[in-house]
Amino acid sequence: MQAPTHILSGVIINRIFKWRNYRPVALFLTFFFCLFVHAVFDKLSVAVYGSDDMNLNDPFWLIYHLGMWLSTIVLLYIFWRDYKWGIVFSLLPEIDWIVIGLQHLFHFTISFYSVPWIHFSMNYVIDQIPPFNYAYLLPDNRSNPWACIWELLLIGVLAFIYRAMVNYRKNIHF
Repeated sequence: MQAPTHILSGVIINRIFKWRNYRPVALFLTFFFCLFVHAVFDKLSVAVYGSDDMNLNDPFWLIYHLGMWLSTIVLLYIFWRDYKWGIVFSLLPEIDWIVIGLQHLFHFTISFYSVPWIHFSMNYVIDQIPPFNYAYLLPDNRSNPWACIWELLLIGVLAFIYRAMVNYRKNIHF
């Protein structure tokens, strides 16, 4: 899944656990659920468009990823001040790919970090939970451009959930 999906899920989780009186507990629960949701989304990512190789000659790949980068920047600009912990925790597992990518880019190796350890650990845990250990049955649509519709729908659902949460909290009068 792309960054906007993780950012919106982190914003929603951070909003759910926005407790002022129990700040350490709220941060721990935000951290835990952001990692859990990231792992679930990564398991589901086999069914959405996400080619592993960078293909700058493919106009669809270029437009899709440019749109995702722009929406990532916009979401960070909109939500960073109020939901920074949820965003950081939801994107934290991506450190794997940053470290591995930097090793390939600058031609150096960190002997203990040649594989994505955070993702492997999260996948191991998710594979032990009954509904999620059937994710291998999902079709592999990572190279199908039409499969981006599923991620765009998920982003839309997450935006709708956030909007509903904001409207719900404004309508409570104590």
